[in-house]
Amino acid sequence: MNFTSIDFETANYSHASICAAGMAVIENGKLAESPYWIVRPPSGCGWFREDFTEIHGLTRFDVQDAPEFSAIAPEFLARLTLADIVIAHNAWFDMQKLRGTLHHFDLACPTFDFVCTLKLSRRVWPELPNHQLHTLATHIGHEFRHHNAQADAEAAGRILLAMMTHVNANTPRELLQIMGVTPERFAP
Repeated sequence: MNFTSIDFETANYSHASICAAGMAVIENGKLAESPYWIVRPPSGCGWFREDFTEIHGLTRFDVQDAPEFSAIAPEFLARLTLADIVIAHNAWFDMQKLRGTLHHFDLACPTFDFVCTLKLSRRVWPELPNHQLHTLATHIGHEFRHHNAQADAEAAGRILLAMMTHVNANTPRELLQIMGVTPERFAP
C-alpha cells in the first residue's frame, strides 16, 4: 500500500503561480519521505497577493532564487506516477494548479488516479462540524503547521490513514470501495 499526498501554495489566482510544493510519500502505512520545494512562479504569474502571503507566509523574496516548477517537475511527477493513488485535501485546487503549471511550461501531463480527502472525509466522518484540513487533523490528534505545503501534504496523508483505520480498510482503494467512492483520473 503506497500512496502520495500533495499540496501546493500559490502566489495568486493564476493556475501557474505555484510558489511551494509539498509531498508525503506513504509506504506500508508509514511516512517514507516528505519532500518540500520552494518554487519561483514563472514570469507573468509570479506577483504575490498580500492576502495569499498572509495565509502561507511566502513572499517574492522567498522565491526569487528558487527554481521554477519545470526544474523540479521530473522529480515531483515521478513520485506521482509511482504511487498506487495520489491524494490531496480539496484536490480540485491542487489538480487545477498542477494542470495549469504543466500547461504553462508545456510539460507532459502524467496519468494517475487521485482522491480528495475533503470529499472522502465527509462520508467517513459526517458528524464533524466541518471537514477543513485543520479540523480533521485535530480530530485525529495530529498537530501541524497549516498552510505549509509539506505539513499540509503530510496531514492529508495521516488523515487518509486514520480514515482507513476508522473503517477497517487495509489500503486506500479498499477504503474507497467501502465508502462507495471512485477515484478520479488525472490525465492529458
